[in-house]
Amino acid sequence: MKKFAIKKSIAAAAFGLLAAAGGHAGTVDEVSYGQLSGTTISFSELAVAALDSQLLEGLYSSGGVSFGERFAGQELSIAKAPRPGVMAQDWFDDLSFGAPTAGLTLLAGAVGANLGAYNYGDDAGVALAGIGPQNIDGSDPFGLGALSARFASPVSALGFQMRDSDLGTITLNLYRTDGSLISSVNLSGRADGYYAFARGDGTADIAGLSLTNRDSYYGIAIDNLVVGAVPEPSMALLLGGGLALLSLARRRSQNT
Repeated sequence: MKKFAIKKSIAAAAFGLLAAAGGHAGTVDEVSYGQLSGTTISFSELAVAALDSQLLEGLYSSGGVSFGERFAGQELSIAKAPRPGVMAQDWFDDLSFGAPTAGLTLLAGAVGANLGAYNYGDDAGVALAGIGPQNIDGSDPFGLGALSARFASPVSALGFQMRDSDLGTITLNLYRTDGSLISSVNLSGRADGYYAFARGDGTADIAGLSLTNRDSYYGIAIDNLVVGAVPEPSMALLLGGGLALLSLARRRSQNT
């Protein structure tokens, strides 16, 4: 009876370790951008002169990722947000109505209101942004539009450099191939910088993203997009420990 109890406790401990390894199933965790491994898209192939911009009409592809305004099923509308310090409002693309349909079919925006590239004239160079609706005061809608991306195959992690942030409201939605929402990540109040997100259990099911904002003046742009995975040595050690305990339990069972 005592040996049987020991074997049960060892097996239970091993099961606990294995369960802990998958304990974050369904979550999206923020991780270090430097941890990511995979394809990096810098948009450097776009021939945009320093401190100049370029409109992109239709869908745009780079490094196995396709970019557009939204996915089929998402309804495009206009949102307004006050411009800090002045009696004016900025107009933004809004994708809060409707949901992507299965297949994540990417759609381009209207001519002149789709995507744009801007060369910041620094080491990072060209960044990509959505072009929003034209403000009634004629101000530049660069960065005020929705930006969506479809990956060639689903990944478990992604990251990007965010540019032009004025600490406004920013939302990143991550989708599966069937159009279901994995997570809505609130990036509001974030300054310019590098941000990365990964599935807590390593599941490679992130097939696309939509990025919208209410970040006045300049909106936001992205650069140095990485799609891939995050090496997880800690999880590998955890699984290895659980399998070792199961092996020990099996050997003890054979010796009794």
